[in-house]
Amino acid sequence: MKKRTALITSIICAVSFFTFYRTAESNRAESVNNQPRDFSEIKPQNFQAVAFGVTGKISDLKPFEKTTNADGKLFSVSDIKNFPKENPNIIHDADGNLSNFSAVPMPVPSLSFDGISNRENNDAYGFAVIPPDMNGDVGPNHFVQSVNLLTRIYDKNGAPLTPAFKLSDIFAVLNTPCSTTNFGNPITLYDPLADRWILSQYCTNAPPFRQLIAVSQTGDPTGAYFAYEFVMPNNRLNDYPKLGVWTDGYYMSTDEFIGNDYRGNGVFAFDKKKMLAGDRSARFIYFNLPATSSERRGGYLPSDTDGLNAPPINAPNTFVTYSATEYGDANDALRLFDFHADFTNLNASTFVERGESPIIVAPFDPTSPPDRADIAQPGTTETLDAQSDRLMYRAAYRNFGASESIVVNQTVRVTPTSETYRAGVRVYELRKSNGAFAVRENSTIGTNDVSRWIGSAAQDNQGNIAVGYSFASETEKPSIKYSGKLAGEPAGMFRAEEFLIKGTGVQTGFGYRWGDYSQMTVDPTDDCTFWLTGEYYTTASQAESPYGWLTRIGKFKFTECVNAPRATINGTVTNTSDNQPIANAVITANAVYTRKTNAAGSYGSLTVVPGTYNLTATANGFRSQTVTVTIVNGQTLTRNFALEPTAILSQTGYQFTSESCAIDNAVEPSETVTLNIALRNTGARNTTNLTATLLATGGIINPSSPQNYGALAVNGAGVARPFTFTAAPTLRCGDPITLTLQLNDGAENLGTVTISLNAGAKRIAFQQDFDSVNLPTLPNGWRTSASGAQDVWKTTEEHFQSPPNSVQSFAANQVGLNELTSPVFRINSTNARLTFRNRYELETTFLRNRLYDGAVLEIKIGNFAKFRDILIAGGAFESGGYDGTIDACCRNPLAGRLGWSGKSGVNQTPEFVNVTVKLPARAAGKNVQFRWRVGTDNGTATDGQYIDDVRVEDGFVCTCQIPPNRAPFD
Repeated sequence: MKKRTALITSIICAVSFFTFYRTAESNRAESVNNQPRDFSEIKPQNFQAVAFGVTGKISDLKPFEKTTNADGKLFSVSDIKNFPKENPNIIHDADGNLSNFSAVPMPVPSLSFDGISNRENNDAYGFAVIPPDMNGDVGPNHFVQSVNLLTRIYDKNGAPLTPAFKLSDIFAVLNTPCSTTNFGNPITLYDPLADRWILSQYCTNAPPFRQLIAVSQTGDPTGAYFAYEFVMPNNRLNDYPKLGVWTDGYYMSTDEFIGNDYRGNGVFAFDKKKMLAGDRSARFIYFNLPATSSERRGGYLPSDTDGLNAPPINAPNTFVTYSATEYGDANDALRLFDFHADFTNLNASTFVERGESPIIVAPFDPTSPPDRADIAQPGTTETLDAQSDRLMYRAAYRNFGASESIVVNQTVRVTPTSETYRAGVRVYELRKSNGAFAVRENSTIGTNDVSRWIGSAAQDNQGNIAVGYSFASETEKPSIKYSGKLAGEPAGMFRAEEFLIKGTGVQTGFGYRWGDYSQMTVDPTDDCTFWLTGEYYTTASQAESPYGWLTRIGKFKFTECVNAPRATINGTVTNTSDNQPIANAVITANAVYTRKTNAAGSYGSLTVVPGTYNLTATANGFRSQTVTVTIVNGQTLTRNFALEPTAILSQTGYQFTSESCAIDNAVEPSETVTLNIALRNTGARNTTNLTATLLATGGIINPSSPQNYGALAVNGAGVARPFTFTAAPTLRCGDPITLTLQLNDGAENLGTVTISLNAGAKRIAFQQDFDSVNLPTLPNGWRTSASGAQDVWKTTEEHFQSPPNSVQSFAANQVGLNELTSPVFRINSTNARLTFRNRYELETTFLRNRLYDGAVLEIKIGNFAKFRDILIAGGAFESGGYDGTIDACCRNPLAGRLGWSGKSGVNQTPEFVNVTVKLPARAAGKNVQFRWRVGTDNGTATDGQYIDDVRVEDGFVCTCQIPPNRAPFD
């Protein structure tokens, strides 16, 4: 029997409390190059939502039934903190820019009221929760607050409009295991450009992990939502997810872990246009950013848009992180990365460090005492976690027209390491003008007698900064305070602090956990009023529970702030044929501001910055309409639209019926072919006399005459017509060919549809489906061997992708290794890709933080070479990559290597998943072989690995004559 301890660090059951401790300082330095990081070789991946649903109205939710009081039970929300190891050879920086407090006071709160408390968690779940992770945002008429593990909607006078509810109450429509769970790390955001709300939480129910995102259907957060569930890539835990609103997407950052092993960061862009429309095919674009250290460092934050001045058209979202000399970096600096998400051509997306990054800032020290024992409280030996290893939420972005700004903050050390630890809030403002960001403010709000931490900062429309934070010491009970400064006041000078609420109690429960983040936002109605939510205790809440935290919500504004200019456009959208309203029509202003019509055809109030706009109304099945309007400050303009119903044609497939050269369902240079092309009408009007003309463009010459499709009914069956053409002789094998059909219904122009092809047929260098042999024999040329307790690979009918067979390696319960080797075949091009279907169940712990049994893929390039792992050899997984590092605990022959382990698929059960691997470019012109290997250690037998439908595509091949002096495309 093997002896091992399973480290379950992401899910902590409600009946126990589990705390993660900070590692001691490292005895070695790790050199980190402080030059711009090059992520150009990291390719984007994209994934579609795995579940979608439309919720009912939140206003219809009933108050939860109170559970039996369960004092003493505690749920600790995951926060895996591989604390950065300090370099012992580098001195801790003294803070290089402590701020001063002026005599000018901050404005007092104009509203302050209690938000969700831990007592409500006890009522809802039967246990308390730490930390609260309080956050919330403000819209035109509401404030929405989320904590671990509840959400509530208020009006802007602080009156609750809904009971506190679990996010699972709305995600339940997804009907997935994650949809009924609440694991926390919630984010609530208001999108001022679309007048929508975003509610999100992660799910660590079982790997692969999930992110749940709900987008309101209207600007009313108490209404219905579109709910999405996304599977996180590569089985990595999506810890500490943080979201930001942008023009084209909802951007997110995560810290990625396999178990408690830090694996870098994930950055995501979710397709905003589709999510606003309730399109179940919404996808996200993802980059994995490899770690430069084995410890978590800094994290990344996406920019989150404040105000109605949208980012410039097509501007990328800028992500922010930091570096510090205490961790071996060359400088204390902020680092900026631009995420350009291309939702049309997903593979054209990029994530690159900006040219001016890293931006050197005043020295700071991000370290804090070990074991989270950071911040003292009066009357108790229990201390509070400073969360000093990361930037604090949000990176608040604002466009001022002539310049752009990002405000962000982090917790830093104020006192020397020889003295009592005090935390301060380092506040940064980066201003971008002439194309580059530069430091405008980088001061630390802090003193040597009290700690300030868990900050959140933002700017109003005039560039005035406000920052809120927790406040405590041996003599000061934890409270919520805030400070700030006008844009014109000197850098480093902040106004005298003000309390949002003064705490009268302390946290006496063991565990240190304090809110991992808070949130400061700006009211979109005046763009002056700051809204803040944070955590505190009273004497009564302390007496009730050692974890009796309360939250506070409040607002304030600088009296010097002048309300931002605003203008409003409203109206309706109707059908010209019957004057009936059109529901779900989309109105856009300059392709940035977005609204959607309701059942009455009204698009409500489209609030914009005064100016001139191209206002466009679109609806499925109707011709879009664009008008230009100019609107001034304070004006309300009514602009109605009447849209003309039209037919919308799409091609639903094509079939080769004749080829003048090779009969291979491919178009080759100089070849004349005939294709039957099917069209279908998905519009709002039938066609009466539809004709399609194939244009002589895109590599097409000598197209045949137009074809008549006649009358196509709305949502009727597709109709096919033949088109004959010749591929241009100047094409090279593999060149793109685009068929463009010009569509006309009588005299009405219905636009075009296109079909994209390549010259030639895909070259299949190798393929095997294991179906032509008798069990358990392998196909000719395939070899297998085994050592130790393992058995050889065999064909089987137990599980398969394509019937009747696949090939399987059982995973024994003792040490062993087996191998499956393919025949030799030749690669011609640098663009070869291997695909196969992969099903595996290999021993691991629940969260895959220990991969005990594992499988790997290897390649041999050249007749006399050795097999090497596909990644080491220069290949790259485009989907279905390895899960992590195979553990060295128990004599697995593959220990220490990256590999597959656990259960394949996204549904917590083994299933066939697609693996795509770009082969090393150096394989071009050489013979290659593949080898699959399964290694097992000394415990627990499983079903092992199944492989099916192996295929290698290697460029294109043309069997007809290649034009003179033209090299074949590879």
